[in-house]
Amino acid sequence: MSWSIRILVMLGAVATILSGPAYSQVPTQSQVRPIIANDLSFLERAKVGPIELTPFGVVRDQRCADPRFCYRPEDLRVYVILHDQRIPREVVLTLGQATRVPGGFLVLRDPGTRPRSRGALALTEYSLDIEFIPNQRRGRQI
Repeated sequence: MSWSIRILVMLGAVATILSGPAYSQVPTQSQVRPIIANDLSFLERAKVGPIELTPFGVVRDQRCADPRFCYRPEDLRVYVILHDQRIPREVVLTLGQATRVPGGFLVLRDPGTRPRSRGALALTEYSLDIEFIPNQRRGRQI
């Protein structure tokens, strides 16, 4: 077998291994049962699965009030304090994206409010839905 064929075979094997379910970052809905905390207010301490957290501020809210006139990617990010260790730590949750935390992932599913074309939203107007997805690999919890 020539070197070029051997390299292609090895690359194919590595790609197959890395694309398998044991190495996927975020478990899919069919793999695990998510835990959702609905309608959280800012500065409200809540438990989402094994994670105790407090949403405490908006980093950025660049959602479009009218999608017909929106020419930028929509982006909403909130600060959250995790109380799962002796020293609380901050993480930033981005709307619709999984953020790795101890024991799994947190996902900001819904801000609970529509964006405005002019002016900022008061923190009291947000009603956050945050989901915890347990980290599982090959049938056992990590």
